[in-house]
Amino acid sequence: MRRFALWLCLALFLFSPACDKDTTGPEPITTFSVTVNGSDLRDGTVDVPITATVEIVFSTALDPASFESQLSVDGGGGTVIDGISYANQTSRVTIQLNLAYATAYTLRVGTGPIGRNGGSLASALARDFTTVAEGSNAVPACTTGTAACLRSTSLAGSGGTADFTFYGSYPIFDATAEWTGLSTAVIVIHGLNRNADDYFGYQMSALQALGREDEVALIAPFFKNAQEAAGGELYWSGSGWREGRASAGSVQLSSFAVIDRLIDQLADRERFPALERIVVIGQSSGALFTHLYAGANAVEEAYPELEFSYLVGESQYFYYPDERRIDPATNQLYTPTGCTGYDLWPLGYRVLPPYLSAVDPATFNERFLSRSVTYLLGNGSGTDGALNTTDCYATLLGPTRYQRGENMFRYLELAYPDHRHERVVVPGVAHDAVELYRSATFRDLLAGLLVD
Repeated sequence: MRRFALWLCLALFLFSPACDKDTTGPEPITTFSVTVNGSDLRDGTVDVPITATVEIVFSTALDPASFESQLSVDGGGGTVIDGISYANQTSRVTIQLNLAYATAYTLRVGTGPIGRNGGSLASALARDFTTVAEGSNAVPACTTGTAACLRSTSLAGSGGTADFTFYGSYPIFDATAEWTGLSTAVIVIHGLNRNADDYFGYQMSALQALGREDEVALIAPFFKNAQEAAGGELYWSGSGWREGRASAGSVQLSSFAVIDRLIDQLADRERFPALERIVVIGQSSGALFTHLYAGANAVEEAYPELEFSYLVGESQYFYYPDERRIDPATNQLYTPTGCTGYDLWPLGYRVLPPYLSAVDPATFNERFLSRSVTYLLGNGSGTDGALNTTDCYATLLGPTRYQRGENMFRYLELAYPDHRHERVVVPGVAHDAVELYRSATFRDLLAGLLVD
């Protein structure tokens, strides 16, 4: 009996479920990337802006409470972490930091459990970094169309003040910085979908390809609609922003006036002593905005020390200084009939937005014709579902975007031969912002504008 009991105990020990249990635990968690304001955060990074966004991407989903118990940012004293948010099913963490100037910090994630599965880092994550000195502009360019590069400023309009948001490679409204290294500002206007983040990325890619991102303040304004805007933010109804119309809501401000305010800031010699030029770029609906703004704004005259250029890419609508158009049968000027309203704003100088209420037609046209405007015309084939081929005021301009651009330039050559506008054909590109801005033609043009 005793021998049987011994065998039974041995069998229970050998075949107990406990013997089959995996005691190795969850796989160690790894980090895929650690960035600050869109740039890699390496150990020893210097000149980190005092308003910083750190993003860490992990290999698995996190338990927020556990992660936050292992997170610390030490140095400088006081509250450093302003907020923490999670994305990608909590595997990506965004940490907002409010730091002091010229101060050393250590960001650390310990080895305690942080994953939903109880997993931990194999070794602690630690990054030592130092913030920028007060008044310095030695901060790296923010290069991604993410929250790290999203900025805002308060603007005054009719009815009070409201916030306006934009993507920016540098914090141009930092009241303490002197931007001695920035020679150019590029303001890129988004299309009808208001995807300012994408347009910021397109232009940043072009600047990086040229190796000029550290010399250029890249700005991508975000003309929000009512659904996108938070309380206290400017927003526009429909596509009125692309025509210089006033914002909706309790505070009214023209979309053109918004760009004026940005340029006013850039023209401040105490803040931007090295700035030489401003380039406004738009594609599609952003191109219409740029075309109109070239003639509408008075800031170019206000800052004669700055060189202004306007790049109008693949627009389907164009402003004409008079009632004439190009006859497709003769390729000559003629005055259309039977199309009521074809010369209303934004195609002509009638029924204007309030921004232009004090500007007479002669003054507007003089500005428009004398300014440096370049038409970027993609001559590629492809579908263009957004092209207006129904309304007579649109079809009078031509059958395609490419032909409408050609007709606009032909009109200027015939009607106003002393104009300062130019035309550049981008071979093989249809209505496509990505292809337009990564084309060798565009980048060569941009490089020429950036030459000192």
